[in-house]
Amino acid sequence: MAVHRHDSWGRTRSPKNIAGPHGTEIVVLANTDSLKGITATSAGYATQNQRYLHVLIEETNSGSDTDADAVAIYGYCHAFQRWFEIPESEAAGHGQNTRSAVASIEPADVSTVPSTHVPGHREYRVYEIHGIDRVAFVGTNASRVNVFAACSTF
Repeated sequence: MAVHRHDSWGRTRSPKNIAGPHGTEIVVLANTDSLKGITATSAGYATQNQRYLHVLIEETNSGSDTDADAVAIYGYCHAFQRWFEIPESEAAGHGQNTRSAVASIEPADVSTVPSTHVPGHREYRVYEIHGIDRVAFVGTNASRVNVFAACSTF
């Protein structure tokens, strides 16, 4: 008798890392070149139709310039076969993405490596992404940031 192994997350209360096991960083793209065009895509990370995207970003303090640039977040919908900017959320919108600016997170400018960061050195955001099938992250100096992303239903 064959055993079917489900590979979807189903409904999740606890955020699930979209890059793999807990603690796995996502790959930040240097530009939007791989998000161009009108076609099915394998760029970015699958959200498995979860409702919320949880993002944590920290500066790595690598290189001579320790001031890392913001990382922007993009979404993809299979029904449209197009990438688009995920809009920044407003607190007053109760989690709704209501602002016209692309969601972006700028890490705190710190002079230490991540192993010595305190919680205030990291930036954390939650975005409502229901209906978005994939997400991608773009930053001009990806080597200077660690980005972690997870999805959840609740």
